[in-house]
Amino acid sequence: MGSLLINQGLEPGIPPEYWNVSHPENIQKIHLDYFNAGSDAVLTNTFGGSGMKLSAHKHGNSVEKYNQKAVELVKEICPDDRYIAGDIGPSGAFLPPVGNVTIDDFYENFLEQAGFLAAAGVDFFFIETMVDLKEAEAAVKAAKNVSNIPIFASITYQKTKRGFFTIMGNSVIDCVKTLEKAGADVIGANCTIGSDEMIDLISLISNETNLPISAKPNAGKPQLHEGKTVYPTSAEEFSVDLHQMVKGGARVIGGCCGTSPEFIVRIKEKL
Repeated sequence: MGSLLINQGLEPGIPPEYWNVSHPENIQKIHLDYFNAGSDAVLTNTFGGSGMKLSAHKHGNSVEKYNQKAVELVKEICPDDRYIAGDIGPSGAFLPPVGNVTIDDFYENFLEQAGFLAAAGVDFFFIETMVDLKEAEAAVKAAKNVSNIPIFASITYQKTKRGFFTIMGNSVIDCVKTLEKAGADVIGANCTIGSDEMIDLISLISNETNLPISAKPNAGKPQLHEGKTVYPTSAEEFSVDLHQMVKGGARVIGGCCGTSPEFIVRIKEKL
């Protein structure tokens, strides 16, 4: 969603969620393109739709409006046999010593957003791109408190010489066990790394849990080309890697930064 909106003219500093009310036809067209490409579920345009995140852009009074409208836009065009995922991304705030928020602040922040998404009628929550395990845990617990719909929890990892870790130093096993205990129904990884590197990561996650696993990598690592951010992995290459992830245990697959409906078409063909 983010990559496509930037390509369509979303300006820096403007929250993508604002386009739910300012450019609803653009958002709806993107969702429809994904359904037509073969997606079983699409994510609402609410990745940065929590109070903390929107307040940083001075849109903090629009949490309910942006989240509710996001779900309505998908509902209007969603086929009967497809699903709507309520997308919840990180707050943009940090615990001490980096920031000054508390775990309770995280919890209340996500409790509000998850409540609006559930009330609007999403089929499941997709908590993603979490770099802080404690924040992810708070988000899962908050979502669990507002609804009994399934909760997908996806962490962002970096590949180091010692293996895969969050930027806060959380290991794969730490993340899996914590999210399981918090109440996640599906556990996975998304963003930061490309599809080639995520093959090994999914196998590691698969070794640590019996829950379904989600995989949503980037189309390679972003590169700056003539002032524009481009992603080097082609849809065909991406689909080959996703096929390997399914063999390695992934049961819910999709694309993060740099991917498009074309990538979904290729994945469907490959599977």
